[in-house]
Amino acid sequence: ELLLQGWMKPGRDDLAPNVALISRRFNEMCRLVITEILSQSTINDRIQCIEKWGTVADICRYLRNFNGVLQIMAAFVNSSVYRLKQTWDRTSKQSKHVINKLQSLVHSDGKFKNLRDTLTKVDPPCIPYLGLYLSDLTFIEESSQDMSEFQSVNFSKMRMHGHERIELITNLG
Repeated sequence: ELLLQGWMKPGRDDLAPNVALISRRFNEMCRLVITEILSQSTINDRIQCIEKWGTVADICRYLRNFNGVLQIMAAFVNSSVYRLKQTWDRTSKQSKHVINKLQSLVHSDGKFKNLRDTLTKVDPPCIPYLGLYLSDLTFIEESSQDMSEFQSVNFSKMRMHGHERIELITNLG
């Protein structure tokens, strides 16, 4: 399922059914968090909801479920939730601190550098964020396609040695 970028092609449910399922589940969970926050009728209810989901995300981190952390953090940076300025201003400092720490962990800067560092240090088992590996596989596959075009060219170097001519042919393929 992870080869040839089947998850990005038409018919992905047949080519990569488990990857497609994980992707759908990620989006469903993110939408659930967004909907629950936005459906609260008062600012205090929204604050409690955000703080609850922040706690759930921190529990996911503790349980080494980094996919779960990213699902919730993605909901928090959704424009509809992010723009709740009064709600965020009134969220407790402790909850904001936890949320900021988790956002820093899963931020995509530097190709998820902080998350990668954490994954190398964490004891198994863990649930990584699959999107990190899918982007790596996409990069590798696209790079290898570029390289295969490059490798199909034969490079030859001509050198004269005395009276005899020596031809060196390098085929990278």
